[in-house]
Amino acid sequence: MLGSVINTVIGAGIKVGANLLNFWLEQKKQTQLALVARDSEMLKALIENQNRRADDNFVKTTRRVLFMSITFTMCFLMIYYAMNPHITYDVLMPKGEGSKMGLWAWVSGSNDWVQVKLTGGLMLTSFMDLCFMVVGFYAIPSKK
Repeated sequence: MLGSVINTVIGAGIKVGANLLNFWLEQKKQTQLALVARDSEMLKALIENQNRRADDNFVKTTRRVLFMSITFTMCFLMIYYAMNPHITYDVLMPKGEGSKMGLWAWVSGSNDWVQVKLTGGLMLTSFMDLCFMVVGFYAIPSKK
């Protein structure tokens, strides 16, 4: 008889434990669903805000002004340096083993540096890829 009582108590304990575990899992699921719904609403609001900003005339105008000013500055410098090839700049470059790190040599430090003279045109060609990247960013509208 005592065995039947103990088995009933163990069964009831397992049932209570399973109910508590299910309750905890359900609460966790509800919390995750609430977070997903919140994130979904925030994403919709963000997309709607970006769509409104993309149609804003001020944003369109400033993008075009930046595009035109960068393009005209680059064109002016190309013509200016072509007409004045004698302009030179002194630039510090890493020398030796530290030179293989490129830009990171400025951060990590190099033991040896050398001073190099660059013409204006050569300096401009060093930044041509960056300029085209910025011009492309401002010139091409985003539909997303």
